[in-house]
Amino acid sequence: MTITISPEVEAKAREKAAAEGLSVEAYVEQLILGDGWVELYEPEVDKSDPEFAEIQAAVNEGLEEAERGEGQPIEEFFAEFRAKRGLSR
Repeated sequence: MTITISPEVEAKAREKAAAEGLSVEAYVEQLILGDGWVELYEPEVDKSDPEFAEIQAAVNEGLEEAERGEGQPIEEFFAEFRAKRGLSR
């Protein structure tokens, strides 16, 4: 079986395989069998970027609101969103 991937993903797979002391084939097999394939697509995150802290704070605030039972059903949100923007669907 042959699977074609982009050169960028291949390079990332080779880099991660080497870091773990595995062949690319063994690394990819491990990813697939362990449902870790998402690791190949995870973007690099600069946690020192001020925008990262801002996004993290917003996500945490949303989670806290949800835990308190605040918010609204998603259907209601989308109905309001569409109405505000004049969208039919």
